[in-house]
Amino acid sequence: MAAHLTFKEREAFSHRLRTSLKKAGIDPHRPTELQRAFCAMQAGSSLAISTVSKWLSGEALPANGNMEVVARICNVSPDWLRSGQEQSG
Repeated sequence: MAAHLTFKEREAFSHRLRTSLKKAGIDPHRPTELQRAFCAMQAGSSLAISTVSKWLSGEALPANGNMEVVARICNVSPDWLRSGQEQSG
């Protein structure tokens, strides 16, 4: 998904993610905290630390299903987390 996004768009996603995590009480400098929260919310799933690190750095964005889980952890909408805009309609 992130392949078609510009560096600026990926950087903006990373900033929204880190800011939202901080507000949710999760340290954005510790990828294991997001990994644990994700796995706790998505019982039975596994998530590599390298994947979380890529999300936090803006190197990659979560796939749609994972974006929804991360957004729930952050208490924001998936659309806002992905693009910075709320989906209307």
